[in-house]
Amino acid sequence: MEKIMPNRLDRGFFRYQAEFEEKALEVLRSGWYVLGNEVSSFEREFASYLGAKHCVGLASGLDALWIAFRLLGIGKGDEVIVQGNTYIASVMGITINGATPVFVEPDEYYNIDASKIEEKINERTRAILVGHLYGQASNMAPIVEICRKYQLKLVEDCAQSHGAQFRGQTTGTFGDIGCFSFYPSKNLGAFGDGGAIVTNSDQIAADARIFRNYGSEKRYHNKVVGANSRLDEIQAGLLRVRLRHLNELAEEKRQF
Repeated sequence: MEKIMPNRLDRGFFRYQAEFEEKALEVLRSGWYVLGNEVSSFEREFASYLGAKHCVGLASGLDALWIAFRLLGIGKGDEVIVQGNTYIASVMGITINGATPVFVEPDEYYNIDASKIEEKINERTRAILVGHLYGQASNMAPIVEICRKYQLKLVEDCAQSHGAQFRGQTTGTFGDIGCFSFYPSKNLGAFGDGGAIVTNSDQIAADARIFRNYGSEKRYHNKVVGANSRLDEIQAGLLRVRLRHLNELAEEKRQF
């Protein structure tokens, strides 16, 4: 019986093989493998691509989600509204912090049904988590308005929507924090695990950079109990190569 592969990840490598290999050797020969020029350059380039002010590279998309809620101060006793058909990582981003997910059914496009959100809001509701699934942007206009009306935080799970737009604005830039995964099967995929948060808040970005590195702003000086969640230099470098080709890769998918 012939095995049919759901993803041929090697094809993405062979298409730009020379560029990937050149970048990998460049990073290996640099002697700097953690939080160096590749990470900071990718953060600038990806933020610019999205139209966001800041990007902070992390170890995975799940880390992006749970760290986002941690930085927003959401925890035990708080509720977060999220669509019921999202991937488990979205829910784990909430529950790891001790908060409670409150589920809303999806709309006809399998994204959160904005018309069903308000009926779930109560005095414990602190945030809405929007998952943009299958490359489609959710209906953000009413969701942004609901967050303003009830003073709720807005987090976007953009693991499947790199570069997708709603009315000309890129997903990940509507809320307080946008969370991205760079798992190899994603449109913007690394060659291992990787993730990031994007934000227009200077304070959230600064806090995220500290939190991802054991809570340390300066070596051996720890402001908070943080995590070890750093995007690797080599993955950042390879992501920079793929980011250069992301628009053409997306257009190719549209043709099919």
